[in-house]
Amino acid sequence: MRFWIVNPFDNLPGEGRRPLRYWALCRALAVAGHQVTWWSSDFHHAEKRRRGQLPPVYMADDGFQVRLVPTPVYRRNISLARWRSHAAFVRNWERDARAAVATGELSQPGLILTSQPPLGTADAAFRLRRDWNCKVVVDIQDAWPETFYRLVPGPEWLRRRFAPLLFHPALCQARRACHGADGVAAVGQTYLDLAAAHGCRAPRHLCHHGIDLAPAIQRPEFRRENGLRLAYIGFMGASYDLETVLGGVAGLVREGKPVSLDLAGCGPKEVALRRFIAGQPCGVRERLRFHGYLGADELRRLLGESDLGLIPMKPESWVAIPNKAGDYAEAGLAMINGLTGETAALLAQWQAGTSYRVGDPASFSAAIMGYLDNPSRVRQEGANARRLAEERFDRQRIYPAFVRFLEETAAANLPTAGHR
Repeated sequence: MRFWIVNPFDNLPGEGRRPLRYWALCRALAVAGHQVTWWSSDFHHAEKRRRGQLPPVYMADDGFQVRLVPTPVYRRNISLARWRSHAAFVRNWERDARAAVATGELSQPGLILTSQPPLGTADAAFRLRRDWNCKVVVDIQDAWPETFYRLVPGPEWLRRRFAPLLFHPALCQARRACHGADGVAAVGQTYLDLAAAHGCRAPRHLCHHGIDLAPAIQRPEFRRENGLRLAYIGFMGASYDLETVLGGVAGLVREGKPVSLDLAGCGPKEVALRRFIAGQPCGVRERLRFHGYLGADELRRLLGESDLGLIPMKPESWVAIPNKAGDYAEAGLAMINGLTGETAALLAQWQAGTSYRVGDPASFSAAIMGYLDNPSRVRQEGANARRLAEERFDRQRIYPAFVRFLEETAAANLPTAGHR
């Protein structure tokens, strides 16, 4: 069967970065014997640079084809330039897809999976479905445009009333995607519920981002006198409560608490965060360390040397379960979490971390002290987190089920061979 995957954001084979969701999905589809084409972007979303080292079309070692779509650059994740870039990606993808089929470079797909975001890709896929009689699955990674409601100034009641009006065109795109898809998948139950609210009546499937499990890290029992090492990995943008994190750790260090923080990643907040650190006393500065954007091996090494993983995300970001939850769980790290809803419930269910109130330094510091004052929690909850990874995030367990969902959706009332 022929599958097309459309996502412009994730790491690609050949870049030296670790596999994320769509690389893992393409790999699983190829292992199942399918022909797979991943349509991505020639612009690297995470690093905000051109993918000049990759050819426009190439075969990955994992057995699937990658095709890069010309895409305008943008510098900030929350910007008009990003919306314009997404619109251009959609137009260029549909143009290139039609051209590749018309020239015989590619055969018509049996199923097109489009990630959401970006918005608009599903509309283009529906047009291709009309002409080619294929199936379309929408895979929801994030709540767009709902995540942007927090940008509307004023009190919460004002945002609830006016944000849907301000983002009405984008909301219509999201609703069309959910209503018109032959199937909807998502990284969290939160998004499947949102799809149902948007009018989805098609089959739905939950598949977390997941993680490629490595052997469990053998950790010694945590001792308070050795110091509590916190780790944050990921983007440093508006959705993250990093000011409270740095302020809380700095305050504890000034009080003589044995705490340190390692930050791996990049983003628009990085300059201000570095400026904050530079203004701290020497004894504080040396406990707050930036590492930049790390490769897979470096990232695993950092997490292997850490004691707790941080998820300082704002609840209004609408994030269900972030990628970093899988990374921390795979490394056997208990988590300090700012999200409410699905992530908080999962950590509570598995006793794999604790939650704090975003924007509240006292709440964040109290969460840290809960581990310093009870050191056995560090390893016990870390072991629980590893079991969570093995049961709920292991790609070897969850992605074959995702493949079966796509196979069943593609096989439902398949068109005759003459129309392929």
